Amino acid sequence: MKKLFALLLTLALALGCCAALAETPAKTELGSINMNGAFKLQCSLPDNYTLNIVSKDDEGLLAVIEPQDASKPMLFLTIEFDEIYYDVKRMNDMTDEQLQQILDTFTSEGDEVTVSYRETSHGTKLMIVTEAVESVDYVAIVSVYEGYMIEFDMMAAEGAEEGLTEAQIQMCIKFLSDLDFIPEEA
Repeated sequence: MKKLFALLLTLALALGCCAALAETPAKTELGSINMNGAFKLQCSLPDNYTLNIVSKDDEGLLAVIEPQDASKPMLFLTIEFDEIYYDVKRMNDMTDEQLQQILDTFTSEGDEVTVSYRETSHGTKLMIVTEAVESVDYVAIVSVYEGYMIEFDMMAAEGAEEGLTEAQIQMCIKFLSDLDFIPEEA
């Protein structure tokens, strides 16, 4: 009886593992960049969003991530090598002065913004920049990895009655957590 129970338990665990692997969707390839090391980029798209790469070269890429439902926010991903940060492994390693330089790019035209910091699921620091208004229609999430400036922008749908939600901001943080920079062999 014990052997039968152990066999059934083993079978159940094996089937559970197979089901978990089957449910993991494949990541979408974004292409490669090659300025501060060669990296293949891949991501997991949010549900009901499609990817449109607007431009891509060795220095970076610009992509629009469009919702299938026009009432959902539009997403924009920019990854670009920045010589100023060529030696920065992650935003976590940046000085307060370097962080302020990034923040200044959002306030240089007199815009009032609110800034907070969060982390990806891997512990990488993210700068969250939002409009300093009651109903937020625009959020920029910025980070630096291996000298590449990463900016993920989210804009509320045109005509949206309410601003962007915390759940939508979390969706963007999850996207950035799932964004892979895979080193390519030279």
